[in-house]
Amino acid sequence: MNDPPARDQLEAERLDPDRALVERRRARDEQDYREWCESSYGMIDIGQEVLHPADVLDKLAPDAARRGRDDASVQVRTDLEQAVCDLFPATIAVPFHAFLEGPRSALTRLHRLRDTWESMVRLLSALALSEAASVPTSLMPLVLRDGKDQGWRQCKRRDLISDKLSVRIGLIEGVLHRAEELGVSLQVAAFLPRYVLGEVRRLNVVRNGFSHEATKSDAQAKDIVEEAYPVFREILLDLRDMQMIELVRLQKIQLGGSVEIERLTGHAQSRRITEIHLDDGALAVAMPATSVDGMDRILARFGGKTLDLSPFLYAVDDATGHRTRVLEFKGKKADGWHLECVADSTSKTSPAALHEALLARLENLLGQSEQGA
Repeated sequence: MNDPPARDQLEAERLDPDRALVERRRARDEQDYREWCESSYGMIDIGQEVLHPADVLDKLAPDAARRGRDDASVQVRTDLEQAVCDLFPATIAVPFHAFLEGPRSALTRLHRLRDTWESMVRLLSALALSEAASVPTSLMPLVLRDGKDQGWRQCKRRDLISDKLSVRIGLIEGVLHRAEELGVSLQVAAFLPRYVLGEVRRLNVVRNGFSHEATKSDAQAKDIVEEAYPVFREILLDLRDMQMIELVRLQKIQLGGSVEIERLTGHAQSRRITEIHLDDGALAVAMPATSVDGMDRILARFGGKTLDLSPFLYAVDDATGHRTRVLEFKGKKADGWHLECVADSTSKTSPAALHEALLARLENLLGQSEQGA
């Protein structure tokens, strides 16, 4: 995106992944390898015994097992890249596809990698806040912290609309923290464990480096991409269950719960309309989700829940009416609600009052003294 990046303060975070995360990833990769072996070779039957090919290779051909682990690692990450482009929510898939398959200029690729990262954090924040506001047990007062070594502080209204990614990461962490304290089960926690969120915070330091420092050459940009992308790809692998999140744009609600929707999945921006049936709970979310300043609201469907992601995400037609543009909230400037298209960085400013009215359900997460602060 061409606008200045989100104005985070540089944080003093560790430069290496947490040891517990390294161990979890080792176990994850081992499970991926075993599945790769079973898919490639099948289970081995010897008489009445059924042996796993990974165990056989480890015992009888350790060199082949080592090469197999390398091959499986490459295949899993190649498959992941395709899955992000085709199956992830469009807010992530569109800029990520542009990073992988777009212009090969290192500076351009760096900007698209940054865009993907920022869109992922904003989507996770919108999901966490929206689900927190929807659960019967109140998570009030919501808390957050500005860094892993900082103390918890009570969330303020201005934090909900902050343009700083570090604050948005703090909001996600605060939701997970309060839910854990109160014993509330959240679907967002199923694909975003708190130990992964620590790595998200760490990578934000890397993103700060290429956002705050002027990159003067393709060579510099190439070095930054080579440093940052492997770290980001591992986070995407940690979060691969995000492909189960379905973003939809409502088209028409009919009698009986039948609804025409447009699915906002994958990098293709051509319009894909289908008809689905919503239960009473989903209809209760969809019915009041009318357009705002000519922009349609975006709903998220995952884990049996339907959430309204406004005032953070909207959808509009492009000039031809054949393609859909997804707009994400970037920040509030004076009396304007600043939004930007995830595909081409074009911006739109809408009267802030229209969108701030939608914050009411989120303000219920704040302590009484912070509402309106």
